[in-house]
Amino acid sequence: MKIEIVHIGDELLTSEIDPYPSQMIRMIREKGASVNMITVIGDDFPEIKRVLASAEQSGVNLLIITGGLGPTLDDITRNAIADYLGVELEVRQDAVDWLVEAVKRMYGKKPVLSNEMLRMATMPKGSIALKNITGAACGIEAKKGNMTIFCLPGFPKEMLPMFQEYILPRIESNNIYEKELRAWLGETTMEPLFQEIIKEYRVRIASLPDEAWREKGNKIIIKGPKEEVERAAEKLQRLLAASKDQFADE
Repeated sequence: MKIEIVHIGDELLTSEIDPYPSQMIRMIREKGASVNMITVIGDDFPEIKRVLASAEQSGVNLLIITGGLGPTLDDITRNAIADYLGVELEVRQDAVDWLVEAVKRMYGKKPVLSNEMLRMATMPKGSIALKNITGAACGIEAKKGNMTIFCLPGFPKEMLPMFQEYILPRIESNNIYEKELRAWLGETTMEPLFQEIIKEYRVRIASLPDEAWREKGNKIIIKGPKEEVERAAEKLQRLLAASKDQFADE
């Protein structure tokens, strides 16, 4: 399963908000899957459509979009999705009912449904409305070819519960197994060892260097089928130990 995440919002490009979806990625990895790409873009209609088209063309199976589902004019995600799908927008009664329920829960009274408020209950025709578990703006599930598109609100307190409810159960394992090692050697010293490993085993190696590697060690993550990863890790540990001893002798 090929998964991509797109975060939408001008505020995410100001450096004042960390757009990295660490909790979402952690939950995806725990399912044995991985994220192929993460994109952060502003509230830009053509750019949103470009990202959608790029994801479909690259064979993405599951596209997770966050942000741009609120009641203001800059919340254009639903508009861009509808245009990309070639359908009109419509106010959905189930989404209206959930919206009224949410506002009553949050403010203690039934809302006056203005046009602005109804934007949060507006969906592309043919899509599925997703009830917001902790907020007001409904999410969207849509389909284009082999790609399923999920749109979630941008606020983490709304986004994450909806992700766990609607998306996480749909994520299929890619049988990706990971093993983490630590090495007290520099990357240039370790690179020939990495090359030796990937020639022998069907694995990928990610080197995550630390500026303080002499004290903390550099992190190495080996990914692939479990049996291959275990064998590769065992051999790499031997190679690392031998290299460390060699440098200690010198």
